[in-house]
Amino acid sequence: MAIDYTTIEEIINDFQLMIDDTSYDKEANIYQLRLLALQGLRELTFDVEQKVKTTTLAVNSTTLQCTLPADYVKLNRVGYRGDDDEFHPLGNNPNLVLDASVTSQVGDEAYDENNPYYHTDIGKKFGVGGGKNSLGYYRVNRQDGTINFSSDVAGKTVFMEYISDGITSTPAKDHIVRFTMKSSFEGGTEGFGVLPGSILKIPSRDGSSITFGFNDLYTTLGGVFENLTSNPSNLGLYANLIGPNKVNSIEIAEILTNLINEGHPSYHVAPYDSNIKASNIGNKVTITISNLTSDPKDLLDPDETFDTNLFNTQSGVLPFDISVASSQELVQLGSAGDTPKIHKFCEEALRSYMYYKYIQRRRGIPANEKQMAKRAYYNEKRLARARMMNFNKETAMLTSRKAFKQSPKI
Repeated sequence: MAIDYTTIEEIINDFQLMIDDTSYDKEANIYQLRLLALQGLRELTFDVEQKVKTTTLAVNSTTLQCTLPADYVKLNRVGYRGDDDEFHPLGNNPNLVLDASVTSQVGDEAYDENNPYYHTDIGKKFGVGGGKNSLGYYRVNRQDGTINFSSDVAGKTVFMEYISDGITSTPAKDHIVRFTMKSSFEGGTEGFGVLPGSILKIPSRDGSSITFGFNDLYTTLGGVFENLTSNPSNLGLYANLIGPNKVNSIEIAEILTNLINEGHPSYHVAPYDSNIKASNIGNKVTITISNLTSDPKDLLDPDETFDTNLFNTQSGVLPFDISVASSQELVQLGSAGDTPKIHKFCEEALRSYMYYKYIQRRRGIPANEKQMAKRAYYNEKRLARARMMNFNKETAMLTSRKAFKQSPKI
């Protein structure tokens, strides 16, 4: 695990260890040191680190807005992720209305006589119009702590990159995954469909995984459907998978959703985890894992074998695929939250800031000591900024050659 960051608590502990009876800051209290550490962290974050965070936002279809993160300071960009794995930004529109509930009084029809911006005889009003960002527009509302969007973005999920203040504890973020379920087994050489013994793995709150098993209610010997006679497992999905009237993909999605949300209420079996909720539209099941205690596993993590959801050939069951999902996707990567911390390159600058600010306004401390502390802080700050710079020769060459295309060789 990377150790490129140090928590504020560790910085304060190290600072206290350096204090002795001859130090000018020997009377500093722990709460004063923590306040100075947070102030210094904020300043170094703005001037040196420029810590950029990313988050996903679901745009409300009614209000056309999203709430900004608690640690938001400045917006870098907001937009979509494309199929090319590149960022496609939205346009900034300072004229965008901040209250989508206000009734429109002016139309955009070219033949509307009440529209002051369009005229059937002379065209558009001078200075109005121009190009249009086909993806949509946004506008930041600092007073309300929201970001507003045009109607093109209603109901969609956007990605935002912003500069954090560096001191606000990052709250936990829900982990959201989505599965497209298959139907029950239909036979054939491809082995398409869900059978008894099929499993579905999803990420858990503690960084591991949860496995749901599929069971059949049809007795092949008796040729009849049976009800459960004992308490079922809250990780067991029970459905008609083999016999007549087999369930389809939509029914499987509904049964899985009910199992995750309710368990088996008829048998007084609670759901496996009340912090995991599911919803389905057709045969697509969206699962939200909340209150994470550890950073969750990605669906691409090879250690958890989430690919068994898409292709599963369990030995001793059948020699072909008995997987339960035709596709799976990560909608939002969750996190367990974080505490204030600073990069290793800025550690000494932060300690210098704490000492300088503590003695700056105190009486009885020589002016020469204050000047030395000030110079030490700004020297460490310049050194930290130089270390944090990631612009190198290769970056310069790539930038200069970006628009260059070599002529064809014939």
